[in-house]
Amino acid sequence: MCVILDVNNIGKFNEPADEDMKPVWNWLDRQNGKIAYASTKKFEEEWERGGGIQLRRELQRRSKLKEISAQDVQEKAAELEGKIESDDPHIIALAIIADVKVLISNDRRLHEDFKNRNLVGGRVYQTKSHSRLLRKDTCP
Repeated sequence: MCVILDVNNIGKFNEPADEDMKPVWNWLDRQNGKIAYASTKKFEEEWERGGGIQLRRELQRRSKLKEISAQDVQEKAAELEGKIESDDPHIIALAIIADVKVLISNDRRLHEDFKNRNLVGGRVYQTKSHSRLLRKDTCP
């Protein structure tokens, strides 16, 4: 299974002592989980602003980053413009294209779009109490 890491959680995710992110790191290491990512301009900008460049390199080095076609994600994001509540069509597009059902995020508006059954129909991980969402890897 893959998850999507929203930029608003990169700092927390990158902090080794964060209790809420420990289950995610354990899942990445022990159950061969991966973080879905597309190298679109929007993702690149957000990860750079959020301090995630080094994290992305580390995830790539450890084969924990599942790269999805940037072109496919950009095309889908363009279709979603004006049809969703959040300002994150690139994340919803990535979830749809990669068939990802778990989002790590604290963005309430994005949560609504991500949970919407007409869009993704996914679930949101925020704290260690949500660790049940992290299951065995089905992300090729």
